[in-house]
Amino acid sequence: MPNISNPDNDIVVGFKKEEEIIIDQLIHGSQEREVVLISGMGGLGKTTLARRVYEEKNVVNHFDMRVWCTVSQEYDCTDLLKKIYSQVCGHKTEIDSVAEELRKRLMGRRYLIVLDDIWSEEAWEELNRVFPSCDNRSRIVLTSRQESVVSDAKHICRLPFFTIDESWELLQVKLFKGNGCPEELENVGREISKKCGGLPLTVGLIAGHLGTVEKSEHMWRKFFLTLNSHVTSGDRIQSNDAIELSYMYLSYHLKPCLLYFAAFPEDEEIRVSNLIELWISEGFIIRMTEKGSVEDEAEDYLNHLVSSNLIMVSEKKYDGRFISCRVHDLVRDFCLTKAREEISLEIINTEKEWDPTLNFTLQRICFHMHLTSDNNAFELVPRNSSLHTVLVFHRLYSAFYNASWIAKNFEHLTILDLLAIFVDQSFLSEVSSLTHLRYLALKVGVHGNDDADDVSPLLLRNLKCLITLKLRSNMVHFPIFLGNMSTLRHMILHCVRCNKSCMEKSRSVMIEAIPACSKELQTWESRCPLTPMHEDLLRKLPCLKTLSCTVSSSEGFPEIDFLHHLEFLNLEGGKKVPHLLNDLKLSKFPSSIKEINFEGITLSSSAISIIAQLSNLEALILTCSKFEGLEWNVDEETRFPKLKYLQLFHLDIGIWNICSAESFPCLEQVILDFCIELQEVPDTLADILTLKLLSVRSCCNSTESSAKKIEEDVQGIGNEQLNIEIISRNSVSECRVIRLARFRRQIKGMLANQAKGRPGNRNG
Repeated sequence: MPNISNPDNDIVVGFKKEEEIIIDQLIHGSQEREVVLISGMGGLGKTTLARRVYEEKNVVNHFDMRVWCTVSQEYDCTDLLKKIYSQVCGHKTEIDSVAEELRKRLMGRRYLIVLDDIWSEEAWEELNRVFPSCDNRSRIVLTSRQESVVSDAKHICRLPFFTIDESWELLQVKLFKGNGCPEELENVGREISKKCGGLPLTVGLIAGHLGTVEKSEHMWRKFFLTLNSHVTSGDRIQSNDAIELSYMYLSYHLKPCLLYFAAFPEDEEIRVSNLIELWISEGFIIRMTEKGSVEDEAEDYLNHLVSSNLIMVSEKKYDGRFISCRVHDLVRDFCLTKAREEISLEIINTEKEWDPTLNFTLQRICFHMHLTSDNNAFELVPRNSSLHTVLVFHRLYSAFYNASWIAKNFEHLTILDLLAIFVDQSFLSEVSSLTHLRYLALKVGVHGNDDADDVSPLLLRNLKCLITLKLRSNMVHFPIFLGNMSTLRHMILHCVRCNKSCMEKSRSVMIEAIPACSKELQTWESRCPLTPMHEDLLRKLPCLKTLSCTVSSSEGFPEIDFLHHLEFLNLEGGKKVPHLLNDLKLSKFPSSIKEINFEGITLSSSAISIIAQLSNLEALILTCSKFEGLEWNVDEETRFPKLKYLQLFHLDIGIWNICSAESFPCLEQVILDFCIELQEVPDTLADILTLKLLSVRSCCNSTESSAKKIEEDVQGIGNEQLNIEIISRNSVSECRVIRLARFRRQIKGMLANQAKGRPGNRNG
């Protein structure tokens, strides 16, 4: 899904001159690799300006590849290089020589790398040596509060404070979304803007609070007087005072939700779904009405925090719902200070010296682990019967820790998240004694033995209060929602492979589960295939909203038309999966489905026509899939009545024809990624009046040329709504190399499994 960096209707306020200068420095200038530094105090808008430049169309089209990486005060160089590598190469890596490999991948490319929020000269020196100078006008942009972090910057952009006019303009954008302010509010509005001291962060926070006040001159004057009472120095309110004021006026039920952001590492991109599951398990969410679910109520909480400008949206879905969010450093610092006192939350950074005065009657502890962390660091926490939350974050994901102390010392835990580290398989037996658990997330293995037996969730049968269960392992039985897990709402089961033995054991578990499985279950994610055998079980899940699983090539797929609340369907197949229509019983899909994601699925023309008949379908994502005959012909009779978002990623298709724009009456975004066989983009897309974005990324030259032709056509008729984005991130030849390498890894894995006497690993 595309990143959304400016939620205020793309209205740009401030730093327009600075933006133009930086863009000119990036695109023009010498052939040498140059470094641009954006400096300024916290809350001044360094990241916002860098993001605007990074996403500017001329910049996007100028570079072969672009990378965005947030550094922060607490960083791990290897972790950062792996994140950069994943953006450059399109996949993750666990190789030890990532710096050397990354340098090779960047060699000869014109690249733009943004290192956001860099704090130390040492951090820059570690990263800088990896980026080659190829005399092709590659550029690096740094943002920092301190100019001293980099001595070789060719250009330094020192951000000034906002003028009163700019502050007032930003306040209006936040409050009125570009519709203009009533004339009677302008004078007092300017006075309020002046009090913000030219700091955009403060303006946003004040706007968030002012948005809850009646839009009348009397009430705004009253607010201005309140603002004056919080001025601690000079004639302007400080950023910390603005944060304190925003927090003070939050509803009582929103305050713990905000302070909970202190648990996450600095500059962490926080998945909204995970955040909401934790809030619910903590008991923070209070149902205001009986109309919506508790998850809907939690989304409303987050919306309030975002509208208060205390939380920033990092990424949105096609429908505007939040995918991920983050918190500004200054707001996080405030939360860290308040969290210990208000919600009894303590952060333990294992890289820093242990605090012997730590109050261990706390209710919540969050460990921030690092590469050099002691394997026994957890055990320094003494027995605590009042502790009910343990969260663990780790910079690197291959660490193996002994967690057996948890069940012994903290018998009243309600939340345990160890997904960032490996725990031994034997820990499942120990954690079964934690009968108060509402949230459990584990990554299970056997230390030093990759060929361990598969994991049976039957070991967790005593956990009757679970709301969320996340389990990752080599192989896992399913289903997880046993008869006594009546409160389970989210079951996310990620296994590396699911072979025949695992499926047979799943059948025996399922027979026990059918009589009284959880009627509350909303999310079922599993890498094991669903077959017609599971139909009786699915019928006992009336609240299921998200279903993600694989498809068996030999046993077919169950009918699911009775899942009347199903909204999100994700199916993963393989090269040997037959045509979708025959084996997935597509005509039996419920009409409630809003989003479909098919990966590795073969589609016939009749199958795609039936998909089009889903009356509520808004998003269709096809990944590593293909069409029969390598053609997709959308005839005049085929109509996707509500489809807004269409993404084709690594789609094996050569020809795509659309007979009529009426086939997509609501289409807003079309994303083409790595469709290297596609000859051209259908010119009919230019006739779809609702279309706002056509993005062509890493496709072949003829596809890009056809997209440029569409761009010329829409400009010729004055259509300014349609934004066409063409990114030549990887050459077509490299795409073929990537595919060949992936195929070779699959073959290598199959041969290795056969040598060990195991079935081939379909997933490679």
